[in-house]
Amino acid sequence: MYIAVTIKRYRAVKEVGKIKMSVGLIAHYQLMQVCQAEYFRQLLKPVT
Repeated sequence: MYIAVTIKRYRAVKEVGKIKMSVGLIAHYQLMQVCQAEYFRQLLKPVT
């Protein structure tokens, strides 16, 4: 359901909207990578 709405919205936006959406997705992905790296860093710390 959510994917269908996303596809419709994607088709509805103009070129600028598409570019912004791509940049937003890339930024979100990078943020997720940073959070994941930080999570594992905390996880692997020796317990004192």
